[in-house]
Amino acid sequence: MKWLNNERGNAAIFMLWLLGIVAIIFVLTINRVKVYIVKEHSSLSAEQAALAGTAVLIENTAQAIENYERNPNYLLIRELHENEVADGKPISALIEEKKNEYVNSGRDESAAYIEAANDILTKSRLNWNGFLKQELRRELSETKAGAEALVRSAVMNVINSNHARTEDTVISFSLDKWRVEVESTVRFESVSDNKYISRFIEDIPQKGYGPTLAYMENVYASGMSFPEIPEEESE
Repeated sequence: MKWLNNERGNAAIFMLWLLGIVAIIFVLTINRVKVYIVKEHSSLSAEQAALAGTAVLIENTAQAIENYERNPNYLLIRELHENEVADGKPISALIEEKKNEYVNSGRDESAAYIEAANDILTKSRLNWNGFLKQELRRELSETKAGAEALVRSAVMNVINSNHARTEDTVISFSLDKWRVEVESTVRFESVSDNKYISRFIEDIPQKGYGPTLAYMENVYASGMSFPEIPEEESE
């Protein structure tokens, strides 16, 4: 009888030990999955932020082209300078046509516009047309720091909305890849059993990249420049 009681006691101890091991494995598994989820969250946040920054540059590009084409002396400017590339259509129309070609081939509208702008705003076109280049520089900034400042608000809004860490966020405009790059972190807090597994906190960094805006190199590059044609005075 005493032997049976000992066996039952040993079995109970063994079960408690086994349950403890299972609990530890369970907590470790949860932490491993949580690390993966936080890492993906961090990566997605940085990627979305870089895309938001890129969207600002695209909007400003379209605005610069609109400003250029609304110049009271636009027809004179076209006659003097756009004839060098002999296409006979406004820049905005050329970009729209090229964008539609890319959309019809399966690209989404945003990617199609970027590809079209990269195609149409070539270095040769901007070097011949200093007026268009000047408008692009006004809207996009002539410096790396200026471009980074331009996109900062949009990038930080996305970082905040994704609960990433603004204090760890670094925004850069690459003069090599000609794209917005964002590095940020999301905080990971481990699950603990408060006994065998200690609780720890770690900020997980990830980078996000916007699409290449190849035409930005042409905007920044030196080339032929022309004095401004004064706007017509209103009577």
